[in-house]
Amino acid sequence: MVTIALAGNPNCGKTSIFNALTGAHHHVGNWPGVTVERRSGACHMGSLEVEVVDLPGTYSLAAQSEDERIAARFLADPAVDVIVNVLDASNLERNLYLTTQLLELHRPLVFALNMTDDAERKGIQIDLEALAILLGGPVVPTVGNRHEGNQELKDAIARVVSGEESALRPVSVNYGDDIERELAKLAQEIARDERLASEQPPRWLALQLLEAAPEAEELVEQSHARSAIQAQLRTSLDFLENHLGADGGTLLAERRYGFSHGLVKEAIKETGNGQRTFTEKLDGLLTHRWLGIPIFIATMIGVYALTFILGKYPQDWIAAGFAHLHDWAATHVPPGELASLLVDGIIPGVGAVVVFVPVIMLLMGCIAFLEDTGYMARAAFIMDRLMHLMGLHGKSFIPLIMGTGCNVPAVQATRTIESRTDRFITILVCPLVSCSARLQVYILIAGTFFPPVQAALAIMALHFLGFGLAMLMGKLLRLTLFRGDNAPFVMELPPYRLPVLKSTVIHMWEKGRVFLSRAGTVILAGATLVWFLSHYPGIANRQWTAERQQMEETIRARKLPAVQEAQQLTAIQHAHESRVMNSSLAARFGKLLQPALAPILDPDHNRPEAWKDGVALTAGFVAKEIVVGTMAVVHQASAEKAEEGAPLSPLQDTLKRRSGMTPLTALAFLVFILIYTPCLGTVGMILKETRSWAWTAFSIAYGLGLGWVLAFATVYLGRIFGYA
Repeated sequence: MVTIALAGNPNCGKTSIFNALTGAHHHVGNWPGVTVERRSGACHMGSLEVEVVDLPGTYSLAAQSEDERIAARFLADPAVDVIVNVLDASNLERNLYLTTQLLELHRPLVFALNMTDDAERKGIQIDLEALAILLGGPVVPTVGNRHEGNQELKDAIARVVSGEESALRPVSVNYGDDIERELAKLAQEIARDERLASEQPPRWLALQLLEAAPEAEELVEQSHARSAIQAQLRTSLDFLENHLGADGGTLLAERRYGFSHGLVKEAIKETGNGQRTFTEKLDGLLTHRWLGIPIFIATMIGVYALTFILGKYPQDWIAAGFAHLHDWAATHVPPGELASLLVDGIIPGVGAVVVFVPVIMLLMGCIAFLEDTGYMARAAFIMDRLMHLMGLHGKSFIPLIMGTGCNVPAVQATRTIESRTDRFITILVCPLVSCSARLQVYILIAGTFFPPVQAALAIMALHFLGFGLAMLMGKLLRLTLFRGDNAPFVMELPPYRLPVLKSTVIHMWEKGRVFLSRAGTVILAGATLVWFLSHYPGIANRQWTAERQQMEETIRARKLPAVQEAQQLTAIQHAHESRVMNSSLAARFGKLLQPALAPILDPDHNRPEAWKDGVALTAGFVAKEIVVGTMAVVHQASAEKAEEGAPLSPLQDTLKRRSGMTPLTALAFLVFILIYTPCLGTVGMILKETRSWAWTAFSIAYGLGLGWVLAFATVYLGRIFGYA
């Protein structure tokens, strides 16, 4: 199989090219040993079977951030057969800095000149033949989001792999006599270690060392020739600084920018007929000093409103499907433990969670749409001032936004933040942002105990509370545990583009598929475990079974009307199930937690069912999605509505009638769900990113304490203002 690496700057359309090449035949995972996302896919180019790897977008291979380290390491791997350098045709000179580094690898290169339509609108004319000669490889014009040039790109890659590409020739930047001499000396010392030289080209590694790339320094530390290499490096750096007046990294950057500038002068002509007014006018509005933040808030409110309105219809269809499945299982599965597991455990537990998949997919689709248009970069830009005031880095805004989908990739996304201090602060506050898994609990509880308008306002308020707490905790952490100034924020604002529907749908499906896989594993296992804990040891089973049979026979002997007989038999069954539940392991555990949770969930000590909230909250530590399924099991929610056309779902109807929650304690429950311990997946990601058990334990402890305090404050203040 041929391995192709896609490399390019952020926002150059690299992912669009990747999707165009692989279609739906790709998968997402993690790089071995690290948590940066790895996206790869398979396709055929003629008779060739090809694996395409989409590398993290990066401006340089100097390997300062984790994304750069991953890209530099993979590109230098001998297993890579061809590098496809994706270039933004409308910002070619900026993109060519990375190209100058790729040329140093002396690997077969194909250049995808993407977004040529944007370049034309800006009045930029590119001489493709001259560019191919100067770069030493084929240059293919593309428009990735419309799949234009896709086949031509595949053909060029196939020619390069087969050795038929006549334009292919080695090209590298000439850094001047002084620098070239020092590079040759360093490369000679590196070549003495055959293992090191086989891992990365000696000249490439020498360049990395002159730039003080951490990855290169780590490789040299493991070499048996490290003393000679490090001695030569010190000598070379001293010589360059004394003779040329700057450090190695600065000198290399100057030559590379000079090469890029000269290449652009040779191959590009600007006619001056560019149409730049639309982007400038739109940026004047969307990034306005005072209007930018209100526009962003209105946009997010619109996203959530659209998500709930459109998501209601498929939610109803899925709920109806699980209701039919419940009825079928109750009728056809022989009575016994298996029937109870299916009817009382798995079907209501999994069904209560899967019903929210449409909402999550629509929410992720809307966010993907905003990212693809270029608006999310503007949102980060307008929030930068506020983020700095609250002690967070400007780049922290992107992980916080990602946290509205899931906190796990949000913590992972902090790898783009260079400063360790800023990165750790962001990691610790990310779990405070309300994720889509919590959204299911909000919809369930708010929809049960509040009128529709108040429920919508409560859900929005919880999202804003999460963001506000993240910023306040960021400031507090900056003033206490992470003192110091946060780093300046520079972010590119990509041009506005109309997203491609296919890309948005693929993104939605990926998120939905991941969620459904969790429903098939974690949530299914959780529902089964909760059913077991809520039905065993069942100390009342044997005694009560005989009594129940006698009562059923007595009722039938009275020959009551069918409706009354069914009502009494149902009441007996519910009493039996309640007795089993209240003597179960789950009940014992929940009652152990009840004293700690009583001030926020049972302040008047009049809720005998309050222990069930503790069971649901404990299950939520594994995954917040399990909270809803656990409540369906422990509250023994029926799978059919109490009345035909009733506005509440089966679980909501059960909670309304039997849980004993009031609107005030329901709100306190929601506040606690928002803030308390991150889910197990997020905790694992925090441990991987911080590599510290202490910081991981701190994230759990402070979230739990903060959640309890604010939930208690909700109850206390609510009572002061007269709410029950």
